[in-house]
Amino acid sequence: MCSAPYGRKKRPRSAGSIFPISKGAPAEPERRESTEAAVDDSRMTVQEFNTLVALYREQVISVGEISVDCPSLRAQMHQTRSKGCSMARAAHQDLAIISGSGPEDGEIHPEICRLFIQLQCCLEMFITEMLKSMCLLGVLQLHRKST
Repeated sequence: MCSAPYGRKKRPRSAGSIFPISKGAPAEPERRESTEAAVDDSRMTVQEFNTLVALYREQVISVGEISVDCPSLRAQMHQTRSKGCSMARAAHQDLAIISGSGPEDGEIHPEICRLFIQLQCCLEMFITEMLKSMCLLGVLQLHRKST
């Protein structure tokens, strides 16, 4: 037996929201253009972060290729790591702002979802490379102390 014999009834949409939407929002074409520009900026930030992760990975590989401690390489890695952390934070904040200012129905644009996924993958790789560098530099320190 069906609990709704005449089909599913549509619920009335609530008139208010706990997050007020300003009525002075830009017109739809202007809003779309500003959103597209923000998505393009976020795409560039994520791509730059991806490039920086690749650079950091190359630096970690070079740690494994040398057998002595190199302070200049450590300084480069520290600088790259710091820049990567700030870029990742900025990219996440940009994407969070864009996804929050999207359509009122709660859907997130597929391009923004794709950028979030790409950022997450880059972050995972960055964290993995940082762990590798800690291990390699730790082994290098032990090797240096034992000789």
